[in-house]
Amino acid sequence: MTRTARNALARTVATLVAAALAVTGLATLTVNVAGASSSPAASLARQLLSEAVLPPSAVLAHPSTVVVCQCEAASSGGPITSFHHFYIVPGPPSSIESFLSSHVPTGATFGGEGTSSSSTGPEILSTAFIFAANGPHLYLKQLSYSMTERTATTSWLRVDSQVVWIPSRGALDKITGVVSATATGYETTSLMGSTGAVSVRLDTAQLDQLLRTVNTLPLAPTSVCMENVNAFQVTLRLKDGATMRIYNGDCNGFFESVSLLSGATATHTFTLSDRSCGLIAIVSSLFGAHTAKGTYTALHYCEAAK
Repeated sequence: MTRTARNALARTVATLVAAALAVTGLATLTVNVAGASSSPAASLARQLLSEAVLPPSAVLAHPSTVVVCQCEAASSGGPITSFHHFYIVPGPPSSIESFLSSHVPTGATFGGEGTSSSSTGPEILSTAFIFAANGPHLYLKQLSYSMTERTATTSWLRVDSQVVWIPSRGALDKITGVVSATATGYETTSLMGSTGAVSVRLDTAQLDQLLRTVNTLPLAPTSVCMENVNAFQVTLRLKDGATMRIYNGDCNGFFESVSLLSGATATHTFTLSDRSCGLIAIVSSLFGAHTAKGTYTALHYCEAAK
């Protein structure tokens, strides 16, 4: 059975930023404030940038063109709020990386070293300080550093503060009007597709328990992953004839995707964070351990990564 450890998958959002690329003449990264106007994302990102660890010899600079660009990889599914500063630092990029690796802020982990190259400029060295961000609102908090050669004796340093802040659930994200539900678990789960589907219809008590749990879970970023393992799904039928589907994918770690369907078309989709593993525990309990081994294995991964 092909699987990826859930404790690593739970950090999917924290690894959103790709290696930096050397770019000149491009616009700087724009600020995208998460959530509504009341979101604290902008103030969090500004504060994080103001507290960034810097080599003592770094000098704030204001280049007329972008000399080092942080370029995002795949979308987080949640808006990234980002601010940045440029600095001129004596010495090569490797000396900056060495300084950062020995001055990790309290509460952060060092992201290691990455490199990238460009046909239009020198090699870029990049790293990050990653802070805990497990919700229920904050799902990314990190300082991303990009260094490239400026002259024979100095380097450019770009520091980006990056925050993903997800608002509370709105009325459209509550599940109401459910008249029946069917849960599907799997004998085996694999990147090639889950097999041995086993379905059960929930009784009134089981449905009430599931809905209470689902409606207490906070929103989370909508992760995009090519290596998704379907551990279970729950199909809800609503009073108005519509269908809602709750889908678990291991690549999303503790996250569950929820879609309101009109026929085969999703009209509203959102993602929930289940760090307590409460929802997958309820769904697993609907099946025998020997008939839905793949679903139970996903539960064990979730619980081991709490």
